[in-house]
Amino acid sequence: MTKRTWLMSLSDETCSDRLAHSAIGRLGVVVGGKPEVFPVCYVYVDGRVYFPTNEGTKMHSALEWPWVAFEVDGMEADGSSAWSVMITGQAEEVTNATKIERVTAMQTVAFRSHGSVRWIEIVPLKLTGRQIATDQIATE
Repeated sequence: MTKRTWLMSLSDETCSDRLAHSAIGRLGVVVGGKPEVFPVCYVYVDGRVYFPTNEGTKMHSALEWPWVAFEVDGMEADGSSAWSVMITGQAEEVTNATKIERVTAMQTVAFRSHGSVRWIEIVPLKLTGRQIATDQIATE
């Protein structure tokens, strides 16, 4: 048996669904001129990513540089396929108390749940997703 690999683009609807059903992602920012990636818990609502943080490197880098990247991925339990969704956009601090209450209530994983929590919103400029799948074919 030989395995073949297939790479497919995901629709915006599928990308949004994957984002809505995941809780942990990775934030890519530029720190001191170099890229860094941070794991974050998040919620995805109304086409935007929201994540809590404290006033540190991650928050300052996200807000100071004009662009951020955010990525989630997953794999099927049987290993037959894996997927990745990427958002490129701009980060903004959330200051609206009603919005903060809403996204806090939706949070299923809390890396930051006490102290000086600040919420960041990623306003997407580009949404892309890919899925890679394998199948087995008989070879003679």
